[in-house]
Amino acid sequence: MAMQRIGIPRGLMLYRDGILWKNFFENMGYQCIVSEKSDRRILEEGVQLAIDETCLPFKIYLGHVKELIGKCDAVFVPRMGGYENREKMCTRYQSLPDLVENIFRGSSVKILTVSYDWYDHTKEEKVYMELGLSLGKTKKEIKRSYNQAKKEQENWFRSREKSQGRILEEKGTKILLAGHPYVLHDAYMGCGISDILKNMGHKVLYTDYVDRESALKRSYHFSKGMPWIVNREMTGAIMLLKDKVDGIVLVSAYPCGPDALVNDMLMRKIKGLPVLQLTLDAQEGMAGIETRIESFTDIIQYQKAGGYGN
Repeated sequence: MAMQRIGIPRGLMLYRDGILWKNFFENMGYQCIVSEKSDRRILEEGVQLAIDETCLPFKIYLGHVKELIGKCDAVFVPRMGGYENREKMCTRYQSLPDLVENIFRGSSVKILTVSYDWYDHTKEEKVYMELGLSLGKTKKEIKRSYNQAKKEQENWFRSREKSQGRILEEKGTKILLAGHPYVLHDAYMGCGISDILKNMGHKVLYTDYVDRESALKRSYHFSKGMPWIVNREMTGAIMLLKDKVDGIVLVSAYPCGPDALVNDMLMRKIKGLPVLQLTLDAQEGMAGIETRIESFTDIIQYQKAGGYGN
């Protein structure tokens, strides 16, 4: 039976490149099935499949992969090493297809993948051309599908960037959520934090809705040796926005090694601006986090009123 349905787990770099992935496959005539939004059940499914030391986002990702088994003919799991020598991904991304294939060995799942390798200076269009050819498509079909999908991805990002620019011009307390896209926008992780802030009447901004090229360039003023591209984009965005916001919330998922180092550096280097560090784990509920956010925003309001200047 020919492949017809391709599954995309709603986790990890879907929150960065998901529009590209989905449109690329659909433009070539496949049906794309994206797993449902994260919840406690999906997390628990992933927890059963992962070792204890695995980070929370990866546990959730495994739960999403399991959700897709039986609903599609193949699951798309990209291998992302990075793009440049000084802009690499976490090692888990470099081995992601192998990890997923090993964890789900014995199941009926088929893995589709592409590979971005910084040491080969891989171009994005090239890896999608190779993927399309492996699916039996012509070069013309693949190029058209990729170009259309890339345009949709860029339009989506620019719309978020413009919307954020308008928020910066509005009145009110502005809070910057800083973290990995798959933490900030996951329904079980960062979305709860943004909902709390919005319900309190604050304006919420995100580090991943800042022009990536500008953020990467600015990140080298913060650190020349940091090797992780997502953390580079995050720190560069913070540097670009820190004078335009009233506070920053650093959102991390336990136990992320790169975040543990980078967030500590940020806490030490950012002066004159309230910064709250939140580390999310597999515990249930947002009550404790909500209390910390309330205290944090009280500090911001007190500082805006000149409380610390007296």
